[in-house]
Amino acid sequence: MTGAEYQRLTQTAPTLDSETDGRWIACDESGYDGEDLLSDGRYLMVAGVAVDDAEAELIVRELRKETHIQPTVRDLKFKHFQRGDRLEKLSRLWQPDGALHSRCSVYVVDKRYGLISKIIDLLIEEEAYKRGVDLHVDGRARKLARALACDGRRALKDNRYERLQRAFVAFARCKDPGDRQVVIQTFYDEVEAAWTASTRRNVTEALGLLRTTRPHADALHDDAERQHPPHLELLDTALATLTRSWSGRLGAISVLADKHRELTDSRLETIARVLQTGAGATPSVMHRRLRIRRMVRGSSHDHASIQLADLLAGAAGATAKHSANNPTETGVLLRPIILPLIDPTSLLPTDDLDPFLNNDASRK
Repeated sequence: MTGAEYQRLTQTAPTLDSETDGRWIACDESGYDGEDLLSDGRYLMVAGVAVDDAEAELIVRELRKETHIQPTVRDLKFKHFQRGDRLEKLSRLWQPDGALHSRCSVYVVDKRYGLISKIIDLLIEEEAYKRGVDLHVDGRARKLARALACDGRRALKDNRYERLQRAFVAFARCKDPGDRQVVIQTFYDEVEAAWTASTRRNVTEALGLLRTTRPHADALHDDAERQHPPHLELLDTALATLTRSWSGRLGAISVLADKHRELTDSRLETIARVLQTGAGATPSVMHRRLRIRRMVRGSSHDHASIQLADLLAGAAGATAKHSANNPTETGVLLRPIILPLIDPTSLLPTDDLDPFLNNDASRK
């Protein structure tokens, strides 16, 4: 990855746990689709593995030996383990007595829920805060998001829920939508129609609040050229929240993320600064300051630790594709191993132990 925004924070040297850097956490993602939160792939996974390159090299070397993956395969990817007994051998890493047991976690983003959460955060929450109301104090912002995400489709008929989602994506995306006033008006026309048609009180309440946010929507679009990150970007949120969880567990840490076009130097610096200062959207959601020593990007070519994070992210993605109505051999094997690794702060509309349980119903 080249360019001025990918120079200062690119790490090529091997990582090593130390008093200076703390524990290293390697991260990689699976399922990223940028601002397309209505893509066929419903989930974004960001995997974190507490391992430095010195130890990761030994683990990767042993894994290659056990699974007979030739040196011509430069980087280990999850696709290399989906035949024969390789997957079972890979899964041992994450199980009790495995080399990475209790050293892995996965932050899961349900993109559909992420989209609804953005509606609440960007419009309803901001409008309320202008009036001196903090919707985060009693978890009301989350309740509103879950109401729309879980009950919106049942409350609205004739594809109005899907139309509302599509209209918001067009409204909030960074890419120039053309005539911004037309896009804004189209979104609020859909909001009005949905509010009128709603048959559930909690959904009607959320939509009623959304109807009052038009002035803020105009201001939001006036500031559209200064979106850093874009309004619908969720990778920053996922990486930041996963990092917060790991620092809460281990104290001083450094993060090595797989190189990604969205993780520019400035974006990585912003994530680190927010975590170091404990900044929150409102005073009620301020966090304690964390000891984030370094936050850098790297390549799986240079870092065996990123290969291990990639394998975990791929396994989580495969687990998400498994459901009661669409069982897979891979999912049957991985489900009891991967589900306990899901970070409890993941961006999900449910607190179920298996957030993928209703995959089929949610796609209707």
